[in-house]
Amino acid sequence: MNRPLRSGIIGAAVLALSALATPTVAGAAPANPTVSPSTTAGSAAPTILARGDIVFLGGDPWHPSGPLEVKVVNEGATAAKGFFVLRLPQDADLTAGGDCRAGDGAPRTWVCGGAELPAGGDRTYRMTVTSSAAQPVFGVTEWGSVAGQDATGRADRPTDFRINWPDRTTLRLRATAGPVVDGAATIRVLVTNTGTFDIGGYSLNVATPDGVRVTAPGCSDSGRMNGVGCEILRERRLADGATDSFDVRMAATGGTKNVRLWLAPTNRYTNPDTSVTLRLTGGGSGGGGVATTAPPADPTTPATTAPATPAVEATELPRTGTTTIVYGLIGVSLLALGGGLLLLRRRLQRG
Repeated sequence: MNRPLRSGIIGAAVLALSALATPTVAGAAPANPTVSPSTTAGSAAPTILARGDIVFLGGDPWHPSGPLEVKVVNEGATAAKGFFVLRLPQDADLTAGGDCRAGDGAPRTWVCGGAELPAGGDRTYRMTVTSSAAQPVFGVTEWGSVAGQDATGRADRPTDFRINWPDRTTLRLRATAGPVVDGAATIRVLVTNTGTFDIGGYSLNVATPDGVRVTAPGCSDSGRMNGVGCEILRERRLADGATDSFDVRMAATGGTKNVRLWLAPTNRYTNPDTSVTLRLTGGGSGGGGVATTAPPADPTTPATTAPATPAVEATELPRTGTTTIVYGLIGVSLLALGGGLLLLRRRLQRG
């Protein structure tokens, strides 16, 4: 009787110890950012709602930006102030609009809006979202969220909106160098968007050796070239199939120089023809420079000088002077003369 009871007590103790020793596994973090609502069970449903539209980032490829529109609706029966809580992912930041102030405690969280909305009324807020990633990002999608909130701090559940970074694409570079005259040269640049969609901007980098510097257009002050050249920002929309053409003016002294140009950011472009190396020959102050040789059809191939074509050998001319034929004619003439004299002598003897 005591043995089964003793066994049951020992078994229960073992099960209890096992339960205490088993670690608790934490649940997976949510994939999309959310803002915890301030509503509690049994409270009235929120009447201020907010919805955010999709964001497309573009422009400066290092820090692309794009518009965000948030619509705030008052679904209540009376007028009320309509706020919304905005939260952005780690690589995005809010730079303008929305009448926003930083949220309390939560990173990359803002409380925005606050306009008086009539019953059933709405208002749309327009803001600017900018990429805050340290390096250029392409082909990435992340999520932000918005949640309506009234003047008492009661908020609706957050709803997500998508943020699209620019996609990778193809962009082709062509360039030709003009003559160096009085220490100055002009490079004609052609950049063609060979992709399937518009782009909002790009950079042309120019590596300048000693004795060469870019005088126009102005170089950016981003510091990305680390003092070895010039970064020219082209912050303009370039449609697919369109070509952006402009001149880069340079001061060149000290003889032959090689200047390299390439499109940036380099990790955006999937095609190889994004770099060109040109040769600037001559230059110097106080005299005209020597015109540079035009680059080949594909500027990425170094220009080469064609080998000189050997002169065709001239046709052999007839020989001049005394020849065997001439000597033969003289001999025949002498024989004829001797024969004539012999015949004349015989006639004289007969007579």
